[in-house]
Amino acid sequence: MVVNIESIKRVDNKTIDKDYFYGLIKENQPIVFSQFAKDWDAIKKWTPEYLLDKVGKHQVDVDMCTFGPMHDIKRMEFSEYLNKSLNNEFKSVDENGNKLRKCKKPYLRNFALFDEFSEFKDDVKNEVVFNTDIHNMVVRGAFIGSPDSATDFHKDTGDNVVAVIRGAKYVIMVPPEDENNINNDKLKENDVKYNENDHGVPIEQHPAFSNCKKVYTTVLTAGESIYIPINWVHYVHNLEFTVSVSCWGKKMII
Repeated sequence: MVVNIESIKRVDNKTIDKDYFYGLIKENQPIVFSQFAKDWDAIKKWTPEYLLDKVGKHQVDVDMCTFGPMHDIKRMEFSEYLNKSLNNEFKSVDENGNKLRKCKKPYLRNFALFDEFSEFKDDVKNEVVFNTDIHNMVVRGAFIGSPDSATDFHKDTGDNVVAVIRGAKYVIMVPPEDENNINNDKLKENDVKYNENDHGVPIEQHPAFSNCKKVYTTVLTAGESIYIPINWVHYVHNLEFTVSVSCWGKKMII
């Protein structure tokens, strides 16, 4: 069994106008923008030291990205979380010495950085692609994770533009027509293995995807962005200490 893997298409647009972006939404295909975020202020400014100085001891909710029970959420000071993430101090094995799934590592996700700290608001620009006459609710959130933290396979509640500010992410995406072909029990048994230094099963041989016609992958590095359509299942593995910003455009009934 070999899963059919395809790389996500890449374009080098430095700017993305709304007509072009909404054409992509109509096509319902993910795409990587390799240059869109390269010159954002966040790329230059958001060092760990800068984040610590600005956010400091602010209380944040850190959770495991299994999309499971509320008791997975832990409250701690941002400075504690950031330092542990930088030094990769969160445990990666259970009490029996078995490797934990990557999505069980604590992860600061959907952090309302821009709502709580106004000085960050203009440092990223992924919201400019959305037409608020169509997506009448645009939400931004910061994601900060240690090496080998991950979000489990899921779908977003809006069209999403993710920009990597620091670090690198391995992204796996499954199109809507294959969503029901994913074997979730097999995913719980084995993580997806990124390379020979990682644990789990390589995506090409992973039994969870044996019935999928096609699975898409890419690696995002600092300054790169990806458009994730609302109805695509996806998984994101932080290959190193990583800071990113997601921006969701949502169509709300008002």
